[in-house]
Formats: sequence, C-alpha cells, structure tokens
Amino acid sequence: MTSAHRPEILDTFLHVRTRLSAVIYRRVQCSATTADLLQDTFLRFWERRSLLREVADLAGYFMTTGRNLALDHQRRKRIAPFVDGIDGLEAVSDPSPSAEQIAIGVHELRRIAAIIDDMPPRARQVFLMSRVDGLSYAEIGTHLGISSKTVFSHMVVALERLRSEMLSDN
Repeated sequence: MTSAHRPEILDTFLHVRTRLSAVIYRRVQCSATTADLLQDTFLRFWERRSLLREVADLAGYFMTTGRNLALDHQRRKRIAPFVDGIDGLEAVSDPSPSAEQIAIGVHELRRIAAIIDDMPPRARQVFLMSRVDGLSYAEIGTHLGISSKTVFSHMVVALERLRSEMLSDN
C-alpha cells in the first residue's frame, strides 16, 4: 500500500495546519482561498509521497510549499487582468518538477539545512521564526524578549552566513 511509505505526512500536516493556514491567510487575505491553498499543499505532498523519503524536515517543507503556493496565487491574481483565458494557460505546460529537479531540490534543501544548523543559536532561532513561521521582527522580538533592532541584527548574521556559505560552495 502506498500510504505506508510516509504515514507521517498526514501527522505532520495536521501538526502544522493551523500555523500554515495563518501564513497563507496573511498572504491572500481570503478564507476560501486559504482553504484551497492549504488543500493544494497537502495534495502536492500526498501525490509525491514516495519521492519525499529524503526530506528530513517535513514541517518546514510544508510551510515553504504553502507559502510558495500563496505567492504563486498572488502572482497569478496580478497577471489575470492582463491575460484572456488564464485558466487555459495551466494546460500549456506540466508544472510538476522532473525527477532531476526533485533530486537537485533535495540536495539544496540538505545543504541549506546544514548551513542553518551551523548558525549561531540565536541567529538560527530568529531566522527560522522569520522564514519558516512567517513572524515579523516585532513578533519575534516580543516572543524572545528582545528588541526589533536586536532581531534585525541576528537576522543579518543569519542571512550573511547563508549567503556566504551558498556562494562559497558553488
């Protein structure tokens, strides 16, 4: 049975669903669209569950995928008034990634995860709260009991570390 490959996909999705819903809603500002994008996020994982064996952080992957779907939705919404019959455009090309693209993505995800793991603890915490949880600097500051300026400083350290490591490995 194929569901035996990754039974934790459902558990992980149920665990991050509320937080993911909030992140998506912040982007699209519509409850119905949020529900649709939440379902699309789960379906993308479920349809490709056998390819996700290498993903160590399913929760982070769910959050990133949901956020990206919300961003794609916003882009399409901005373009739609200028394109006639935009619904027909989705049939022009297959949006699903190739096996090679998935392998490259998994490799890059592991590389980024290793860089994040090597960050100073507070910079890593601020980075994850901002980029994974979608919190603002003010929200992070309140949560950690530090000023927004200090949050910003930690974020600069994290982003510089990420940028330099990504450039040095190429």
